[in-house]
Amino acid sequence: MSEEKNIQELLKQGIELAREGKKAEARKLFEEVTELDDQNEKGWYWLASVVPTDEERRVCLGNVLFINPNNERAQKLMAQLEAKASKDKSDEEVFAGISRRQLTLFAGGGAIIVVLAVVALLLIVSGNNAREAALVRDATNTASAFTAVAVQSTVEAENAVATQVALASPTPTSTNTPDRPTLPPEFTAAPTATPTLESAALAPLPADITGRIVAASGRDTSQVGYLPIVIYSLDNGQIAALPDIRGRDPVFSADGQRVAYTNYFAETFDFGLGQSNANATDPNVLTTGMALIQSQTPSYCAAQNIIAFVALPTGDREVDFSGQNIRPYQVFTLNLDTNQLTRLTNDQAVYSYPAISPDCSRIVAVRDDVRGVQAGADIVLIDVATLTQTAVTQNFANYVESSLRWTQDGTQIIYAAHAVREEGNNNIFIQPPDPNATPLVIVSDASDDRYPVLSPDGRFLAFASNRNGPYDIYILDQTNGSVYQMTNTPEDDFPGGWAQ
Repeated sequence: MSEEKNIQELLKQGIELAREGKKAEARKLFEEVTELDDQNEKGWYWLASVVPTDEERRVCLGNVLFINPNNERAQKLMAQLEAKASKDKSDEEVFAGISRRQLTLFAGGGAIIVVLAVVALLLIVSGNNAREAALVRDATNTASAFTAVAVQSTVEAENAVATQVALASPTPTSTNTPDRPTLPPEFTAAPTATPTLESAALAPLPADITGRIVAASGRDTSQVGYLPIVIYSLDNGQIAALPDIRGRDPVFSADGQRVAYTNYFAETFDFGLGQSNANATDPNVLTTGMALIQSQTPSYCAAQNIIAFVALPTGDREVDFSGQNIRPYQVFTLNLDTNQLTRLTNDQAVYSYPAISPDCSRIVAVRDDVRGVQAGADIVLIDVATLTQTAVTQNFANYVESSLRWTQDGTQIIYAAHAVREEGNNNIFIQPPDPNATPLVIVSDASDDRYPVLSPDGRFLAFASNRNGPYDIYILDQTNGSVYQMTNTPEDDFPGGWAQ
């Protein structure tokens, strides 16, 4: 494995551990990342989220800002830490003539102070606060690779490394039928390249492709895998971002007036369910005050004001499996009118990507029985009234499913899938929620195709693909097999919902 691939794998594993609350384990991986690549902006940012003290967070964020002075999230968090330090101990000296404020990682324009090692030694010799000395020694070690350029250096890292976690699904036997186009379909539209989201313009699309697509789209300024939530108007080409929101998995309500999403909370390095109207004038956090943490991947019901999602019940214990602690995410519904929370699963399996049927009676989700004899991700159908489960796919550890969606009539589900040894090569499938049904491939390409989203009339299918570089949004006309590239920016674009 190349060093770059090793770094990306360490980052991925560390991010998963951090999101599961395993900070000590995550910290070891992020420290390894920064040792392998001392200018890895994302590694330093994530390390800041798992270290236990404000002093260490300042060290990590200082390195982030040294690498990329334009990282807005790091700037905001550093300002908060500085304000707190100023209020609590602004003038405290750790030894004569040296204050805590002077022990930050950057001075003037952001150059890292090489004298940290000297200060650390003086702290130890003077006997002033052994814990502070240990902290600064750690900071010295992590900053050592930067000292050669510490006096005057301006390193820019505008092109952030994408952190979108690869989703997956099994690739069961696929059978093309006469009424389906032969795949991969022919490209029939050429988009106009655009440098940034702010100046992006939608590619020319046929006049009968209408409505609005909500997406996680744009630059990952915080380097944590959460993007601006953006609404693309297919009617007039306008693009509007929901202000001050970073998230993923956005979906429209049935009437298209509200948007739900997994919301990233930069102040606490955590995430949960958020909701806003389409104009972003009333954003709020859902599940507040409930015994849940890390709620995510929302799915609206079309018939009632109900939302399905997965979350960690605060009373549940981690599952110890093969030396790993696994958080058992469970499936819930929330009535947004009555605030009634209902738990639909209660076992040690891990659930993800729930999708509630249009009539609210059934939920499909990916279930991984990590302790089972045949562990692996598979799709299950949950009856909301009886809570009984029916296996829809049974390929166990051979394939991984993700990004489940119902068709408008509730008779079939669409999802992304890839063989377990072919991560990063998802195809898109459709099948009835029946274990005896044969999945049909509707999008197949050598690239990674994921996040399928149907148009309100079911004719068009939007999806994300990296077939031309970054992930862009493409639209398949299912009646004739034509594919249109909707976006073309240097950043990633992942569709989540489609409304009129």
